[in-house]
Amino acid sequence: MLVIERVDLSDTPSFEALYDVYARSLTRDFDGAWLAAEKRVNLTDDEYGAKIALLGRLDGAPVAGGWVVMPLRDNTDFAFLEVVVLPEHRRRGHGSAVLEQLIGISRASGRSTDFAMPVWGVDEEGDAGRWFVEAHGFELDIMDAVRELSLPAQLLPLELDPHYTLETWRGPCPDEWVDEYADLRRILTSEAPSGDAGLEDEYWDAARVRKDEADLVRVGREMQVVVARAGSGELVGHTQLAFPADGIEVYQWDTLVRPEHRGHGLGLALKTRALQASADLLEGRRRITTENAASNAHMIAVNEKLGFRQTAWTGEYVRTL
Repeated sequence: MLVIERVDLSDTPSFEALYDVYARSLTRDFDGAWLAAEKRVNLTDDEYGAKIALLGRLDGAPVAGGWVVMPLRDNTDFAFLEVVVLPEHRRRGHGSAVLEQLIGISRASGRSTDFAMPVWGVDEEGDAGRWFVEAHGFELDIMDAVRELSLPAQLLPLELDPHYTLETWRGPCPDEWVDEYADLRRILTSEAPSGDAGLEDEYWDAARVRKDEADLVRVGREMQVVVARAGSGELVGHTQLAFPADGIEVYQWDTLVRPEHRGHGLGLALKTRALQASADLLEGRRRITTENAASNAHMIAVNEKLGFRQTAWTGEYVRTL
């Protein structure tokens, strides 16, 4: 019989058991696991989200787990769920038992919509993760395309509209730009293609930028940031390349250009400059992974021009409680 317990993140053996199940559940080449330090921070409560992790044991041995993240400053009707099961213990009801408890936590916390994001190979109609959420009443809202750039890569020459300049940094955002930078982080959801679930922009202000930067230091993740500045000095776009401490993977995170400044090639320029500025960090890494809504034709064209090729799909699934 599966026994499900809440994970105390301050208890190292309990967390390590959960992380081991999580890491061992990722068996495909396009699966990129968070490092243990990163996952621990991601699952720790803070002022922006309440988070609860579960671990399922069979005869004392960890075989399944999962977590629910419930935003506190935005999207307060939503709960974001993930379930993981060791490959050799799948199709025995363990994942369903964990999911049932996560949904119960979500419901008890007053959430009205649960959100899950299974991933499957680009040449597949789906896999166990997709069939699992669909069997439990989740409905597809929007598809995202996962792409990778193999490293080392041939970089494009930088072409920049003369009406704009690019600035770069690692570590803290300069004080004079932190409020504008927070606003660029804030508007990503509403400015990128999205489905009908009703997700709203995340809450970002200067304090959250500084908290995010502090978390990066805690887990040893380096962030290469590039921003575009208009002639007026206003920040009008940005991009981020994230470098985990393992020295292997790289992740292209947010890229955004304000609507009134699109059509000037800034998306491509930002990403090209980020690759140039982080040449030292890219050395020895194997790939850069990025993800965009499948309907975001412009950003996909930018990525493909840089050499990214699709490897997987992510389905954004919702279930109304």
